[in-house]
Amino acid sequence: MAANSQTAFSLRPWPTGDKKPQNLAEFISRVNAQPGGFRNLNEAKLRQEIQAGQQGRIEEDDAANSSEEEEDDDDAEEVKGKTAAVAREEFLRNIDFAHQSAMLALDSISLLLSKENPVQAGTTLSPALRDLVGIGTLGASKLKEPNVTEALIQNDLSVATGWRIMGINSMVDSVLAAAERLEKEIELETKYWADVLAVSDDGWTVCALPHESYTLGVRFGFSESASDFRNGSIAPLIRNDDGSIKLGVGRLGGGSQRIQITVKKNGTITDQSPLPWRIPEDAPLNTRVREARDTIFHQELWYELNREARVMLAYDVYYRGQAITWKQNKETEFIITLEDLHEQDGTNANAGSNDGTRSSIMAYSFLQFLLFQSHRQNYHRRTSPSPSVRQTDPNNSTYNILRSLVSRFEYFQNSAEFGNQLEKLVRTLQHAGMPSASYSTLPPPNSSASGVIQARHTLTTELRWVHQLVFNLVSLYTFDITSDIRIWCSSRGIMRPFIGTYFIMSLRDPSVDSKNLPPSWLETVYPPADYCANVQEAVYYLCQGTVRVLSHKLAQTAADKLPDNEIQWSETISGIGIKSAKGRNAEISVDVVDDEMRLSLSAKWHDGNTSRSHTWTWTSDDPNAGGESIENVVLKLMGGTL
Repeated sequence: MAANSQTAFSLRPWPTGDKKPQNLAEFISRVNAQPGGFRNLNEAKLRQEIQAGQQGRIEEDDAANSSEEEEDDDDAEEVKGKTAAVAREEFLRNIDFAHQSAMLALDSISLLLSKENPVQAGTTLSPALRDLVGIGTLGASKLKEPNVTEALIQNDLSVATGWRIMGINSMVDSVLAAAERLEKEIELETKYWADVLAVSDDGWTVCALPHESYTLGVRFGFSESASDFRNGSIAPLIRNDDGSIKLGVGRLGGGSQRIQITVKKNGTITDQSPLPWRIPEDAPLNTRVREARDTIFHQELWYELNREARVMLAYDVYYRGQAITWKQNKETEFIITLEDLHEQDGTNANAGSNDGTRSSIMAYSFLQFLLFQSHRQNYHRRTSPSPSVRQTDPNNSTYNILRSLVSRFEYFQNSAEFGNQLEKLVRTLQHAGMPSASYSTLPPPNSSASGVIQARHTLTTELRWVHQLVFNLVSLYTFDITSDIRIWCSSRGIMRPFIGTYFIMSLRDPSVDSKNLPPSWLETVYPPADYCANVQEAVYYLCQGTVRVLSHKLAQTAADKLPDNEIQWSETISGIGIKSAKGRNAEISVDVVDDEMRLSLSAKWHDGNTSRSHTWTWTSDDPNAGGESIENVVLKLMGGTL
């Protein structure tokens, strides 16, 4: 009893050690001890034994097994029976050990309590222990009295109360500080989200950044821009310490930029588009987003202009890195640059000269409109269900922005030159005594100005209408030589595949169906070509047609008013004119000399035995150059009164 009382009290059995093999040799010996050993060990047999163990039975071997295998099975059953007996004895031994330990603990506690309460302890004390030592023989006493007094208790209570109060005060201070920080954070967040909502209400798209889903950003670009500019036109909305929003610059580079157009004449700036001032850093967020939108728009415009300028060297367009130069003529240069905006400093440095018609401002607005129109065409092409509309031209990968500007300038320049030459030709004929000569400018057929579009207002009709206004460069002129001979001339500007202006001459009214009408006299004698490639060819046809009509009319007039009926007009290798049977001949020509239109009548005749010649000239600038009308001169020449 005394020896067992020193053992630690525990209801668990004594540890018996791990039954698993401790090393490889022991594992191999155990496997060899089993039936068959390693030699007869296979996967199918192991699976069969496992399945039999799970079902709680072992299946009998087949009748074809040898007697040696049956003996092995008997040995295995015997080993299993011995293992079960050993486990049962070990289990009973552990139960007995636990029972003895519990009884010892109960006897010890009951013997200790028998000194204080013998009646109650006697009910649990074993008779053997009572007879051996008796009751009340085991006791316990305090080794030292506690030094806790009432004053010490009160002191500890006061200290604990103080610490608790200090903790509460610290907690209150922390809560107040947190509330103050929270209130300040609410104020900053309110200011931040007020600006965000203001931007969203203005129509800007507020969304999460593509690669930073936890960061809020604003998309200010254009969905139909080039991929580089479309992906870079989103900026994060970063909150500053004061609650204001800092707009991330992205690919903008931290500055504002604009396209600037400068017109130089003989090296001197005669016209320049103005640049706005850069907005301050504390400007409203809406203004800064709009400024970022304008900057990315002008950067894309500069990018597209560069792409076009590289392939327009044939039209005197030169790309020099920082500037695009277009030489309109020998004296005038049209320069396009991308400039950084500067802060307002009180000076008027951005204002250009106000000479001329401010063509730079018109070109500046026109370039922006063309890029915007290109975006709309991209949207229409992308959303159209028709495959023919979605299909793009691989040979036209660039926009027609700079090309449109150059083609419009050349078209209006050629139209102005053609109109000037036509006016000079009419004035020359009038100075020569042909009052029926006149010209007029008519609206082009099938234009938007000739009628109201009756189609439903859709994106397609709108694009066609804008294309008709902007890119349909067509003019129609009428030139009346006589009262019965009229020439219709239409000019058309083209951009693709080359830039130019061609003229189409017609002796039939293009506004009516005149296919079944008989051809006019001039159409039979001098039919127009399919088209005239430039102004010079168009003016040349008008002059040659005028010479033939004048020769024919003057010959008829002379034949009607003079008794000589053998007067007629002629067209030979030497020229076009009037001839008679009496040898009085005259040649008529119309030429442009030194930017002046001249009508010439060269006559040769015989006065007796003397050959005489004379040339009469009528010009567009001098109404009295010829002296008298060409009809009177022809009548005097053919009548022999000169």
